[in-house]
Amino acid sequence: MAPIKIERIVSVSSEDEAHAVANLLKTDYSNKKWKCKTPGEKQISAVFQLVECCKISSIDIGNEHSAFIEILVGKSCSPDDEYKVLLVTSSLMTLQEAKYGTNINGVRFFKKESLCKPVCDEKWDRIKIVCTQPFNKHAQYGLSFIVLHGETTLDTNSPQLGNFQLKAIASVEPLLKIGGLFANRNKLSNDPPITTGAAAIR
Repeated sequence: MAPIKIERIVSVSSEDEAHAVANLLKTDYSNKKWKCKTPGEKQISAVFQLVECCKISSIDIGNEHSAFIEILVGKSCSPDDEYKVLLVTSSLMTLQEAKYGTNINGVRFFKKESLCKPVCDEKWDRIKIVCTQPFNKHAQYGLSFIVLHGETTLDTNSPQLGNFQLKAIASVEPLLKIGGLFANRNKLSNDPPITTGAAAIR
């Protein structure tokens, strides 16, 4: 499944000036976090517009001191309050971790089995994230990153690995089946010879 691109931020309930929700749209996850403005806030939420309507099959979450997360989905053509639960409220930290500030940046991978049906089988173009931290009134909490995976119509023929664009290679008929090598001998002999660097200079 391909990563789903987030187009823009629709709304946010709270954000720290140095750790704005816009950081979640960046592909460089190092030191790019979303935190609430004031420690001890009861709940924070953010709504994002996706590039297109698509099915969401899995979600990767990088935590930032949040105890729980809930994810809802909607459509831009529907009223803003019409959201359906895609991921029920799920724990990102234990009570002890939240109280003592340990394991604040844990990562959780929610596969399709964890998502609500039939919601995960429908197409959506908006996602709402709700984070809570009821166990620590002194923490600015939020998320470090979120990655959505699913079925998208965007071009995925040339996947990218880091800064390198991968070139798709057409599949070829295997040569090493019975008679395959000899049957393809003439075709292979007609291919242009490979020129080495030294020969290319001459």
